[in-house]
Amino acid sequence: MAESVVTGRGIDVLRAAVLGEVLVDGDPGYPEAARVMMSEGSPRLVVRCAGAKDVVEALRYAEAHDLPIAVRSGGHQAAGFGTNDGGVMIDVRPMDQVRLLPDDVVRVGTGATWGRVAERLGKTGLAISSGDTASVGVGGLMAGGGIGWMVRKHGLAIDNVVGAEVVTADGAVRRVDAVTEPELFWGLRGAAGGLGVVTSYDIRAVRQPTVHFGTLLYPCTQAEQVLAGWAEYMADAPEELTSSLQLAPTMMADRQVPVAVMVCVTGDVDAALEPLRHLGSLLTEKVVEVPYAEVFSDMSMPSEWRPRIRNGFFNTWSPDVGRRLLEARPEIPGLAIEIRALGGAYGAMPADATAFAHRDARFMVNSVLMGSPEQQGTQPKAFDAMWRSLRPDGAYLNFLSDPTDADLDACYPEAHRKRLAALKQSVDPGHVFRSALTVPPRPEWTGGRRHLMRWAMRSRR
Repeated sequence: MAESVVTGRGIDVLRAAVLGEVLVDGDPGYPEAARVMMSEGSPRLVVRCAGAKDVVEALRYAEAHDLPIAVRSGGHQAAGFGTNDGGVMIDVRPMDQVRLLPDDVVRVGTGATWGRVAERLGKTGLAISSGDTASVGVGGLMAGGGIGWMVRKHGLAIDNVVGAEVVTADGAVRRVDAVTEPELFWGLRGAAGGLGVVTSYDIRAVRQPTVHFGTLLYPCTQAEQVLAGWAEYMADAPEELTSSLQLAPTMMADRQVPVAVMVCVTGDVDAALEPLRHLGSLLTEKVVEVPYAEVFSDMSMPSEWRPRIRNGFFNTWSPDVGRRLLEARPEIPGLAIEIRALGGAYGAMPADATAFAHRDARFMVNSVLMGSPEQQGTQPKAFDAMWRSLRPDGAYLNFLSDPTDADLDACYPEAHRKRLAALKQSVDPGHVFRSALTVPPRPEWTGGRRHLMRWAMRSRR
């Protein structure tokens, strides 16, 4: 069976049927395609899809040979869902078009990176409220929501989607919007990874050629004061200001790392920043006007690192949460903390408007335990204990490296889970697209979920 899958007539037929490439172990390009940022993988084959037709052929092949499926865009997904062992990887990166449509709508292939999108649109004065990392793929970010540097002014990336093309488990290529298949359109905005392979999104852009972007630094000794003042201000700050507060790991060479308040302003910069300048003893302020494309950073890490990532939404900010985060840092030297302010346009969207649910959240805490397993040592126990003490009001699908049953519940409240389960039953009753963060197709499914999670986790390792 295994030999025929890779070398027999089946693979030759697949290669003849697709416009893109089919890679197996030993082919040039296979190692790079099989590995994603946070997980090694060894899929039996990688189909580098040039379009929706190639996705259909890859699905047919996987079904014929009873192989699990992984879908790769940028490859940044923290849990490594973009690869697997022994299955079919659907690599959408060749589908990276960025095409301007009328009325400032942009058709974006899900294989494009957000850096490419921002650079392409920057020449026109347009921008899309999206993520913050240049090499992150459009498809991966959109699957969970898309929290970026204009989230308080223009909402999540998915909030600006007006249509999409998706290949569902039955091999149908569907173009959906608020009128055509509105329920599937609802589900694709926040739970796309469990419903099909999205090949392109139509996204309404905004006229935003430049923003004011940069960082204010404060002494680490004033972290509690700065955090409390920042959270109080951001709870009611003007929506033109999007901001995050960052605490770097104490394992860095300079343990006196300043508290960093990062800002992106789409309006009156002085009015937005003035309260932030008095949070503590301001060390430096470097906020400059830049093209929107320049706010995107990039990330890399040593290949041996296996970061653990957890996050939580908080509907209100409690000083106790801040204290718990700060108290954990000496015990967890590899801990990086980022607190993102939400609200504004993000919260203006009704909670039931999209599969993404957490519109009441005003803050999101994202944490990363850096280092290799050897460097981390016993820190994971303290890391998990910290999160048990925080009691968040929900979780963001895109920032979870080791998801559990509880995380699935935290990502999708009960009403959303039931609606997603019914939708899943309609478009993917065989649970072809599955992961530890995918709502199963039957709303009454309880005991089977743990089994499905074990299957999903095995398929990516």
